[in-house]
Amino acid sequence: MLGNLLNPDLFASALRLATPIALAAIGGTICERSGVVNIALEGIMLVGAFCGVAVTLLAQASSVAFIAQNATWIGLVAAVISGVLFSGIHAFGAITLRMDHVVSGTALNIMALGLTGFVLTILNGFTTGRNTAGASTAVRHMLNPVFDFATQRSGNFLQTVWYWIDGVFLSLTPIAYIAIIVAVVMHWALYRTRWGLRLRALGEHPKAADSVGVRVIASRYAAVLISGALGGLAGANLSLEQVGSFSENMTTGRGFIALAANIFGRWTPIGSYLASLLFGFAQALQLRVQGVEFLAKIPVQFFLMFPYVLTVIVLAGFMGRAVGPAAVGKAYEKE
Repeated sequence: MLGNLLNPDLFASALRLATPIALAAIGGTICERSGVVNIALEGIMLVGAFCGVAVTLLAQASSVAFIAQNATWIGLVAAVISGVLFSGIHAFGAITLRMDHVVSGTALNIMALGLTGFVLTILNGFTTGRNTAGASTAVRHMLNPVFDFATQRSGNFLQTVWYWIDGVFLSLTPIAYIAIIVAVVMHWALYRTRWGLRLRALGEHPKAADSVGVRVIASRYAAVLISGALGGLAGANLSLEQVGSFSENMTTGRGFIALAANIFGRWTPIGSYLASLLFGFAQALQLRVQGVEFLAKIPVQFFLMFPYVLTVIVLAGFMGRAVGPAAVGKAYEKE
């Protein structure tokens, strides 16, 4: 039984399922490092997922050949832009109006759920075909001859290595690769660039940052908008790549799981990505164990709660120990 579970498909599934959570969690990390709590990640993902599918369908129906042929990528861009615009509402409320960040984010989550559900009801639902081959297929075609030549000379070891590489890392969708790149680049930028130093200063001591010329308000706006872009990309991954359609409340709490991953990852991009992998693995495992014969009599709802139980455990076990940015959630007014 264990051999049937622990195979490349399980780990590849974990990477795919972790992708939307990881992108949103990294966005939450950037946002909170600037001093703004982004509870609205759930709503941003939902709006991104909706706009990605809606714009893809419009582009597919276009009479312009270039637009129709690149409909999925146009929908992807639309999802990112919608995430930026939606997060801009949160930035205006939390930064300019100095609203409570949790209240502002919660209101946006409710608005996103109601708005997308209302429009979906009017349109009677919609769906697109998934377009998930892309990069992984191209990479596989390039590497296959190399490994075929190597395995002929090295035997079973390299065959096993290639079996796992091919099954886990070369079966991903383009946005899954983008998420890995984003985690590495954002982590480097946060700790190795002047921008990252200033961003961390905003979340720890905004007055000190202001005193050396950092524009606190503008920089916090930028951080929230970056968070929105990544949240919109996360929604696009969910609707365009993983499912191929939009359904009401399809994020099903992934934005809140992303917040937990952000805390578990101690407000670092790579830490948030690795924490998201844990939640992705829990989701992948609950899908796999449902097919195990001696577990078939257990109600499916028992397995569906795995990721959420893990979220509660993480928050209960690490919330008290994790120390976030000192000024997070606190309004700043220039003197």
